[in-house]
Amino acid sequence: MKKTLANLSIAAGLIILMGGMLTYGLGINDIIQVPRPDLIAPGTTLIGIIFIVSGACDLFVKKTREMEIEEKDERNIALSNAAMASGFKVMNVSISVSLFILIFTGYMTVVPCFTIIGAFTIGQLAFILKLWHLQKTM
Repeated sequence: MKKTLANLSIAAGLIILMGGMLTYGLGINDIIQVPRPDLIAPGTTLIGIIFIVSGACDLFVKKTREMEIEEKDERNIALSNAAMASGFKVMNVSISVSLFILIFTGYMTVVPCFTIIGAFTIGQLAFILKLWHLQKTM
């Protein structure tokens, strides 16, 4: 399963990377009606490289038997979950403050604002639904 996801990540990265390079190489990025056509090639290149590197890291990391046992240790799982919970709280506050500052200083336009608010809302709903599910089952 993990190998399949890593391969999908690499494939998606290659498709995005090649798509960005083709739009730049064929000159399509000047024709496409987007607000910043000059950012199509660097943006898709960066996103493609990020997908490729993250997929490759998952593929090439070999775990020893001790690493697998330690990863499944309940104490380590609890520590990891506590760290993720703290990170989630910090991320929520920092995104909210950043969004507030960007909106009221005039740097945020409507589309990115609603996109970030939508992503933030999806994260909050996922948290609430998972909490509700865990309270019902445990």
